Amino acid sequence: MFLGACTGISASAQATQSLKRVVEQPVVGELKISGNKNIGDTELKAAMATVASSCRLIPKYCKVIRFGFLRHTRVLDRAELDRDMLRLRVLYWKRGWRAAQVTPVIEKAANGEVAIEIRVNEGPPTLVGTLDLGALDSLLSADDKRRLIAVRVGEPLDLIRLDSIAERIATQLDSRGYGDVTLNPVAVVDTNSPRAAVTLEVNKLYQTVIDSVRVEGTERYDPRLVANTMGVKKGVRYSRERLIESQRALYAAGFFRRAVVRVDSGGIDSLKRLVAIVEELPPRSFRVTGGVSTVDFVQFDARFVNANFRNNASRLSLQATIGNLLAPQLVGRGPFQNVLKNTQDNGSPQYLEPTLQLNADLRRRWLSDYRNQTGISLFGFRRSSPGVFVETGGGAAASFTRNVTPYVPVTLQYRMELTNTSAADTYFCVNFGVCDQTSLDVLQSTQRLAPIALSANTDRRDDPIGPTRGYSWRSELEYAAAWTGSQFGYARFEVEGAKYFHGSDKLTIAVHGRAGIVRGFGGTSSARTLNGAAVILPRKRFYAGGARSVRGYGENQLGPRVLVIPRSIFQPTQAGFDSLLANPGLRDGRLPCDPSVALRDCQTDTLTAPVVNGRRTSQFEDGDFIAKPLGGEALVEASIEARYHFWGPLTAALFLDAGSVGAEFRGTATVFTPGIGIRYLSPVGPIRVDLGYNPRSREQLSVITELQPRDASWGAPRTSGLYEIASTRAFNPATGTGFGGIFNRLTLHLSIGEAF
Repeated sequence: MFLGACTGISASAQATQSLKRVVEQPVVGELKISGNKNIGDTELKAAMATVASSCRLIPKYCKVIRFGFLRHTRVLDRAELDRDMLRLRVLYWKRGWRAAQVTPVIEKAANGEVAIEIRVNEGPPTLVGTLDLGALDSLLSADDKRRLIAVRVGEPLDLIRLDSIAERIATQLDSRGYGDVTLNPVAVVDTNSPRAAVTLEVNKLYQTVIDSVRVEGTERYDPRLVANTMGVKKGVRYSRERLIESQRALYAAGFFRRAVVRVDSGGIDSLKRLVAIVEELPPRSFRVTGGVSTVDFVQFDARFVNANFRNNASRLSLQATIGNLLAPQLVGRGPFQNVLKNTQDNGSPQYLEPTLQLNADLRRRWLSDYRNQTGISLFGFRRSSPGVFVETGGGAAASFTRNVTPYVPVTLQYRMELTNTSAADTYFCVNFGVCDQTSLDVLQSTQRLAPIALSANTDRRDDPIGPTRGYSWRSELEYAAAWTGSQFGYARFEVEGAKYFHGSDKLTIAVHGRAGIVRGFGGTSSARTLNGAAVILPRKRFYAGGARSVRGYGENQLGPRVLVIPRSIFQPTQAGFDSLLANPGLRDGRLPCDPSVALRDCQTDTLTAPVVNGRRTSQFEDGDFIAKPLGGEALVEASIEARYHFWGPLTAALFLDAGSVGAEFRGTATVFTPGIGIRYLSPVGPIRVDLGYNPRSREQLSVITELQPRDASWGAPRTSGLYEIASTRAFNPATGTGFGGIFNRLTLHLSIGEAF
């Protein structure tokens, strides 16, 4: 009993002493390093366990914010600090400064915190005296040596860099078929001088080839298909890179839940026996998803996939998407928008009918050559933009894809499509640039589009959602003419790419570029021409501006545009119709009225003043007009963005976008729009908020309107009732001075996923 009491008192005393030591541990308020010239502060601090207290939100403002949960407090552990000094000496030793000394100096501040200064005395470096490549000297070309070997005689003996060089050379030799090669850098230091003899020892330098491929775990699929999907066969050069790529190809095929490719033991060193162990997915799958949108109302998507169609590894995909459901009942109610408000065809029921997208796609990889794949597809659609157009059509496509490298597929596709567009005349006038009735009749008839497209792409990003390293690019050349069966002749080329630079664990620099050009062909009996000029479909033109483009502009608002005045604002009286009917300028399709000045000039032709918010005004305002994009025949676009992950799921961004859209590359002014943004990493991807600044001034734009005839005599000269105003208008909705003018120039974008 007495012994137990003494033991309890002893344990209590030890706990008290331990608690006292914890309480006595001072808070580290500042940590700095001095005397270092050849190794930066970031690398040195990354090797230490001791860190300074910091703010959770803005790391550099802890001197101002010292309270509550906003501050991440760190205490000093003297034993750990001693170990940090050893870590720093080891780091300097590996980097070539073997005589470096580090000394901690601790000073106590008035607030009870401590400031730690690590004083470094680097001393003289140990240099590379000689560099012997051994067997690599004859195996590597002069260009390989310049590119792969970054260490020269007379430089510091950096063992970390030597290990990286050995790894790069091994990877290069692996791609040439030396699948077992290993390199070991050896440095022998002369004790009498600070120089070392460096030798790259090479082991297992022999060619490796695949002797056989064995597949395990298949029940439904032919093992030959699995081996073919892997992209390897007997006699092909073996490499570690090819082994990894074969496993990636199995996952990409979509046939397997799990796939492991390894080298079987027991073979000769230079002959590799591969074993692929797979776990099959069910060959058939069916999925139905749905959603609700304030603009598209209720939508459903159904998809059926048969990955082993007719038991020959053909992949059949059937997809049906239906939208605009319950639109007549929901339009304008609660959170759902009135998508027909202020449109030329307000109340037209065709825009509220269901939309539909049907697609059937069949693809098959060639057993004779794993790099080839063929595909055919059938499709049909009914799509609409409320108050603008309704487009129906369908067609078929055939494609051939070849993987010219493991990461670069090249696809040749032929597509035949029949479409019919029903829309107000303003749609064709805005999007095609033609407003006369003869041309409108041509464009509203059934159209045949039959292009041939050649495309290629690659994606070497480390993360498809939030990349920090790597690059991606795509390019497409599209051609349509009379001999391809198309009524629209054009040639279109587009290229796009992005590159990502890893600045640090928190900083990523992303660069993006896009360029394209399209030209129409005229003068043929089958190609659509209007007044001798070729017609380029609106969807084949180029547009810029928006959440994934030049973010200082709204969606597709950069480039050629035209202003539209709704009939509810610009509508003459019956007397105005009688007066305009006698005006010769009206018969040419142009109203003798200037919308850029006070409306009294138009009132000479008895036009009524516009009605804004239920009240007549004496002058048109920018808000009375709707800016419609026309698209351009050439586009150049570039962006640079710095992304900084500053806390938890939040990342800040600073960007500069530039773009130009016009009839050609030259002669079109390039605009620059800076901006800032923030991203929140959610389970569905980064939720992105960007704020772009638009510095552009007012533009002179053409103005068109659709006049409603009041009697039969009005429709005699022009039945369409579509007219262009005689004068252009200086237009810029972002007006104002001071802070108000600045805020009016800001464009807000909300979206999911990075801009590029």
